[in-house]
Amino acid sequence: MKIQTNSIITLSNDEKYMVLNEAVYENNHYYLVMGVDENKEIISSKVAILKEEIENNDVYVSKVKDSKIILELTKVLKSQM
Repeated sequence: MKIQTNSIITLSNDEKYMVLNEAVYENNHYYLVMGVDENKEIISSKVAILKEEIENNDVYVSKVKDSKIILELTKVLKSQM
């Protein structure tokens, strides 16, 4: 299943995020996301960048923690807005 902008995704730990934007960087898909609560209200302090990982036709995401990649992705994502 493809992750789409403006959709809400739920991580395995039950955290929910709204997908705001996506970018391809070094042949990987990344998503700028913002947390949402159980009422689907945006949590502006909960922002993350997720990396898409495909395994056996299933789509998974992992939080990007490398500060250098985050800086580069922030530039790419801002230029698209």
